[in-house]
Amino acid sequence: MSSSLADKLIAPALVLMAACAGNAVGAEVRGTVNVDYEGLFQRGNEADKYPVSVALQPADGQRSPQPGTGRNTIEIVANRMQPAFLTVQRGTTIEFVNRDDVFHELFTLSAGTPERTQLGKAGNRQHDRASFTLDRPGTVHFFCRIHNKGYARIDVVDTPYIQTVQPGAEFSFKGLRPGPWRLRVAAPAAETEWVDVTAVTSPPPLKLSLKSRSGGSGGTSGTGGNANVGRLYRSVAATGAAP
Repeated sequence: MSSSLADKLIAPALVLMAACAGNAVGAEVRGTVNVDYEGLFQRGNEADKYPVSVALQPADGQRSPQPGTGRNTIEIVANRMQPAFLTVQRGTTIEFVNRDDVFHELFTLSAGTPERTQLGKAGNRQHDRASFTLDRPGTVHFFCRIHNKGYARIDVVDTPYIQTVQPGAEFSFKGLRPGPWRLRVAAPAAETEWVDVTAVTSPPPLKLSLKSRSGGSGGTSGTGGNANVGRLYRSVAATGAAP
């Protein structure tokens, strides 16, 4: 075979191989999530402050990712935890830092082992902070035993593909292997949804919606008024978890 003929046969094959290699990790999943308020209360401006969490997880039969080693910080300011809603990868460490000139006493409600700790007044770096490593998928609720405004919800997922966006804003996961995935969509005071999706090249955007029956005004959101935090505490406690 002449060298010119060989070049003509090999060159297209190399192009095809390169294209296939690029497509192997070139798929994506993208779309938007809106929150549909169906409660007795009208949707208020406060609802726009609460984000939507989107996490993309391997479908059944795929290998689960290794635990993460990241860190996130939640600050306690004016007896409130900020941010009050987070989604993190399993294995992430959460550090609580007290910025108030008062003591706080934190405890958790979750399906895992209960945690509790005391935080000293702001400024004492040996006592005004505490860390928790979250190594079990699920939702962990943090409360302050002293101040009923103190609350944070942390969703722990078994994937590094996590994005937090405002309702209606686009999320996008790129560089994926094509094929089936599972999308977990959550927001405060809304029902968590699982959606089966397929990662492909240049996909049409998904249009997803979460149902919320807690309204969006009058302190009715999941990170809102004191009465709702108390209701959440009673609701979680009723499942069998103990503070």
